[in-house]
Amino acid sequence: MPDFVLLKRPKVMTANQYKKQKTEKPERPSGFGRYIAGMLDGSLISGNTNLHAMRFILFLFALALFFIFNTYYAERKTREAEQLRHEMTELRIRYIQTRSDYMFLTKQSEMVRRLSNQGFIEPVEPPRQIIASEKKTTWDRFLGWFD
Repeated sequence: MPDFVLLKRPKVMTANQYKKQKTEKPERPSGFGRYIAGMLDGSLISGNTNLHAMRFILFLFALALFFIFNTYYAERKTREAEQLRHEMTELRIRYIQTRSDYMFLTKQSEMVRRLSNQGFIEPVEPPRQIIASEKKTTWDRFLGWFD
């Protein structure tokens, strides 16, 4: 065994140095929850975002635009349906009124009253039926005109 033993030289501190203590950060959720948590704490907007977060924000933006468009479209269609319903009611009223006027004007007494100004008179005798006594051909009828 050797007479001397090599001892390790102690480390000499040249400057005051403190060990930085590690602070434990709360564990962040993963997946969809991470994006929601990022939106709530503001880290998505502050610049600590990645490509996935931007995709999610763009998806939410497109979804919001779709819902806004769909709401306006539904309201416009509702207004158009209400306008058509109102117009249909007015047309039904006009139809009933016109039909009533037509029925009144085509009554026999009303037609006699309106046509009496033009020289027409109501017949007193009922109409008679004309019965042909014998059948004539077209040639006989033609020759009968000259008799």
